[in-house]
Amino acid sequence: MYEKIPLLTEKLKTAHEDAWNKIAGPGDFFSGVERIEMIRAARDADDCELTRARKNAISPFAVNGEYVGDYLLDSNTIDVIRRIASDPGRLTKAWFDQVIANGLAPEEYVEVVSVVTTSIIIDTLHQALGLAQPLLPQAREGNPRKVLNSGAIEIGAWLPVLDVPSQTADHGLPKVPNIARSLGLVPGALQLFFGTFSPHYSLSNIQSSLSQDQAEFVASRVSAMNECFY
Repeated sequence: MYEKIPLLTEKLKTAHEDAWNKIAGPGDFFSGVERIEMIRAARDADDCELTRARKNAISPFAVNGEYVGDYLLDSNTIDVIRRIASDPGRLTKAWFDQVIANGLAPEEYVEVVSVVTTSIIIDTLHQALGLAQPLLPQAREGNPRKVLNSGAIEIGAWLPVLDVPSQTADHGLPKVPNIARSLGLVPGALQLFFGTFSPHYSLSNIQSSLSQDQAEFVASRVSAMNECFY
């Protein structure tokens, strides 16, 4: 689907195609059809009146209402998708606990986060380059694998995380970043997200006309503008 898009490198094209192919198939806790529906619900967030009202409110939890749209997902899952896609910086532990109480298991939450954020990576790059959103892939049949990382540990986070030794890489940051640990409850979710994310960013040996310092400055500035936690 990317043959006529010269602005994307072959590495990025391959990463996007691989991600789309993985999302189209069954995950660990959702079918391929349901995973495609997650992307559709995330893409519809900008046109959702309730989502916009919550994003513009002083508190996103002060605005009540029901989502409009025909999706093959329950309202609890749609709420997770819309909030992640539109206003992730204001999600709270109390909200997360309510999501789990409403029937979405922690491992299912991880898979939703992985699929939605992966699709946002792809769609955002296309938007930045002035390209149309890529067409959604055709969902493939099959049953969820039900693969869970039984070795995930509790460290006081919202849910169990990947258990890794505390090691620092050459750039001074942990060898395994917390964002990777947070998806570690579901190995397939971790692989999907980082398989898509990694070709877009590097802490060293950046293949760009920008210098390493310039690239880091741009990344830091954009992160600050987006109120990124990191």
